[in-house]
Amino acid sequence: MKTAIASVICLLLATVSFVLGVLEISFPDIFSLADKFNAWKYGLHIGIAETLLSALLIVPAWKMNRALTERLLEGLIRIGIGGMFIFASYFKIADPKGFAVLIAQYQFLPHNLINLWALVLPQVEFWFGLALIITPYVRECTLVILAMFASFIIALVWALALDLGITCGCFQIDGAQSKSEAWTALVRDLVLLVPTTWLLTRSNKILFRS
Repeated sequence: MKTAIASVICLLLATVSFVLGVLEISFPDIFSLADKFNAWKYGLHIGIAETLLSALLIVPAWKMNRALTERLLEGLIRIGIGGMFIFASYFKIADPKGFAVLIAQYQFLPHNLINLWALVLPQVEFWFGLALIITPYVRECTLVILAMFASFIIALVWALALDLGITCGCFQIDGAQSKSEAWTALVRDLVLLVPTTWLLTRSNKILFRS
């Protein structure tokens, strides 16, 4: 019983650290510890350090109670990644024209595919994010979500290669911003690839059901 409680505490601390790390990377103007220490304003090093700390905290939890840790970790990741994609889809569904303009700024897709992509991608984000949480098809949903991550990473690398000052458009649609925002979005997506890829090792089942 004591080891189970200790395992849960370590896992909760790991979750808090990981969430803070992703927020630090994604929204530096809102969730930034770097400013308090007069560090680089985007605080990427702090966000990355927090995500690495979360990984270290998982190790003792896993050693104390492997089955419980894996079960809770799967639930947290499915809810977190699924919820993130649902949240991200809201802005794009609400403003498809603005999202289409943002896609065009990447100078990546042919013009005749931009409007279609702006309509289809948010729907895929919403429904597969929801399915990851409420359906048993974790592996199938994870493969689709990984494909979306891959497309985001390719687009961001393309934008950086062309030296475009542009926001990623993941959680807001503000048009071109700065190259540093593309870097932070790229780092965030690479960080989120790790827990998402781990879901491929899990068996298909309803969330939190044995």
